[in-house]
Amino acid sequence: MATIHVPPACPEAEERPATGPSWLLLASVVLLLVGTVGLVLSNAPRCCGSPSGGEGTPWTAPVPEPWADDVLAAAELCGLPPAVVAAQLDVESRWNPRAVSPAGAQGLAQFMPDTWREYGRGDPFDPHDAIRAQGLYLKDLRRMVASLDPASPREEIDLVLAAYNAGPTVVLRHGGIPPIAETRLYVAQIRERAATTYATTPAGPADQGAG
Repeated sequence: MATIHVPPACPEAEERPATGPSWLLLASVVLLLVGTVGLVLSNAPRCCGSPSGGEGTPWTAPVPEPWADDVLAAAELCGLPPAVVAAQLDVESRWNPRAVSPAGAQGLAQFMPDTWREYGRGDPFDPHDAIRAQGLYLKDLRRMVASLDPASPREEIDLVLAAYNAGPTVVLRHGGIPPIAETRLYVAQIRERAATTYATTPAGPADQGAG
């Protein structure tokens, strides 16, 4: 009879434990953890209220929430950038609806009593009424300074702001921003805050004039 040689079993094979199922289990746990972390990160809120674009873009500028829609409505009414409208209210009253100037200007938009009687409805100390009147007055001031034929949207905005501060008659008489230190500072402050503090307000129809 022929002798059949059977090789001895490999000792390493006998001593090595079966690892297949353990590695599969470990891999499944790792994949589960990775998927969970990815889901959490994808649903995490965006930092600092970054605007998402499109309709419903949140305000990221420090405009008091109850008056944000009023500022947008006033900007649409007068055709100026919302950032300019917001910055003007900041410079006028620091968002204090009860503000009264030494000269007698009242409320958030600092209307003098005579001007309020022409453009205001309601209470000058009511922020909603004041911002609406601000939009109406800015719209009328744009119409008035149009006779000066401003060379650019930026120049038009500066003339409107100067007219709001010094009065349209003074601006028209000087043919531009009058040489009044307070008025020049007023225009510069609004311009600077519109470009910095309020630069992230939602876009308005006239934002091309903000630069």
